[in-house]
Amino acid sequence: MERPNPKASLYFLFILLFSILLPPAARQSAAQEKKTIRVAFVSLSWHQELPFRAALVRGFFKEQGLAIEPILIRGGPAAIAALASGDVDFGSIGGAQAPIRSRARGLDIFIIGSLSNRVNYTMLGARDVRSVRDLKGKIIGVTGAGAFSDFVVRMFLKQNGFDPDKDVILRPLGGTVLRVSALEKGIIAAAPFSAEEAVGLLKKGFPMISNLSETLAIPQSILVARGEVLEKYPETSKRFLKALIQGLRLVRSGKKEAMQAGYDAGLKGDPDIVGRAYDLYQAAYTTDLSVAAEGIQLMLDEDIRNGVVDKTMTLDKVVNQRVLKRAQDELRAEGRLK
Repeated sequence: MERPNPKASLYFLFILLFSILLPPAARQSAAQEKKTIRVAFVSLSWHQELPFRAALVRGFFKEQGLAIEPILIRGGPAAIAALASGDVDFGSIGGAQAPIRSRARGLDIFIIGSLSNRVNYTMLGARDVRSVRDLKGKIIGVTGAGAFSDFVVRMFLKQNGFDPDKDVILRPLGGTVLRVSALEKGIIAAAPFSAEEAVGLLKKGFPMISNLSETLAIPQSILVARGEVLEKYPETSKRFLKALIQGLRLVRSGKKEAMQAGYDAGLKGDPDIVGRAYDLYQAAYTTDLSVAAEGIQLMLDEDIRNGVVDKTMTLDKVVNQRVLKRAQDELRAEGRLK
């Protein structure tokens, strides 16, 4: 009969004791953490994807032990539905209305960070509309009633002394193609466009009324997650945010570095248009994914005023930056974030 190996038995005993002495929460966390995470995107635009793509191509996610599976889902509500069902782990969406309204309905959805704390739209006018003053009594195209573009235009008009319900006509038109067509045909006097869309129209001679990233401090590119994911996979969530912060800082470091990272990661586009668009939106990027609470509060207040959500809804019920704070603190300790 073969005798047991004393060294092997001692090693087994050591491992057993170590696992017993390890705190239950730590054992559970280690067993549950994920290596591959699914992230929903609502747009393929450069400004929306660039920080993620830069983090991928420069190996920041890999350095954190993560593999990313990007999923394109058109529209914030559809992305929220995918999150709520567990089909994706995190989401990058436009505007805070979808998560605010989801929380108000009792869904386990939280805002956990923000890629941009300013509006990424540029307000362009018809060829004879060159200033805010020229908009009085005119038709302004928006994506849809109650959509983020509708909210942004209303805030912009109020900021400039207009009553959006009396001084102009806000007309829901749908997506970019329809708004571009309406502007070119003179059906509308102005409309908001993303930076890349705006560059093409500017080259055609349509005037810029305002670059809203310079005037409206309202978060647009929002990171969302289920509370369950943050609780069940805290280490995975923290590492995901650490890698993304590094990608964000890379694209903020300069146009040349940002564009090269984007092309290396497979993003497409004419270099002139991509470069000019970067000039329009880069100022909106955050430095460390921190959320501008004041801007989210504006959206919440508007929804409460319009009766979309109950007045008992508060900011702390929809914004959860606890994991983000841990990610930021670790990056500072590592000398990667000032």
